[in-house]
Order: sequence, then structure tokens, then C-alpha cells
Amino acid sequence: MNSVLLFVLLALVAAIPCQDRGLNIQFSVPRQFSWSSSVTSLYERIMEESRKCKNSNGLLKEINRIKRVTQRMTDLVDSVHFPLTGDQKVEAEVNLNELTLVCEALIEGLDPLERQVKEAFQKIMTCRIEMLDLLGT
Repeated sequence: MNSVLLFVLLALVAAIPCQDRGLNIQFSVPRQFSWSSSVTSLYERIMEESRKCKNSNGLLKEINRIKRVTQRMTDLVDSVHFPLTGDQKVEAEVNLNELTLVCEALIEGLDPLERQVKEAFQKIMTCRIEMLDLLGT
């Protein structure tokens, strides 16, 4: 069970790239399991893909857009004196609308993943409880 959970977590970490996080983990499955070669093969493929993308910044498109928009908003707020002029109001509204769109895209994209992760976790916990019940009787 520990090997399966570790592999699932590794796959989730690999699925959402980030520049400050690597996949520096040693993973091995005891060879007595019939599925060990399949999982080891998948692990090697994930690591290979991770190495291919190492030279890129690895950030999601939405995260880059959030950084860009918040930087523009910060620059705007730091450089103006209140009350805002008409051009500054328009620029702030445009930036705010873009930030809203990006956040909605993140929510729309991550909600299905969150639901799948919860379902997988619940299935794993149900199987674990059933196995403990069987071993206890």
C-alpha cells in the first residue's frame, strides 16, 4: 500500500510542473509483487519526461499570467496617487478582468483534478479499511 500511495503522489507532483520543485525521489517496489515491473516502468517514464522538461521554466501558463498581471497591478498601485485618473482606472479594470479570467481558468482546470484525487483517495482508504477488516477477522 505504501508503494502504491508513494507512486500516486509522485504522479500527481509530476502532473503539475513547478520550477522550484523537482522529482528527487528514489522509488522502488519489492520484486515479489506481480505488478512491480509495470509500476517501475511507469516511474522510469515519468522521470524521463521530467528530465526532458528540466530546461524549461516549467510553470503553468496560468501561473505566468497571474504573475504578469499582479506585477502590472503592483506597479500601477505603487506609481499612482489617489484618486485614480480615467486612464489608470481603465488600466486597473483591464488588469482585474484579466486576473479574474485567469483565476476562473485555474478553477475550471483544477476542479476535475481535485475531484479525481479525492475519489482516488477515498477508494484507497475504502480498500485499506476492507483489507484491515479481513485481516482482523
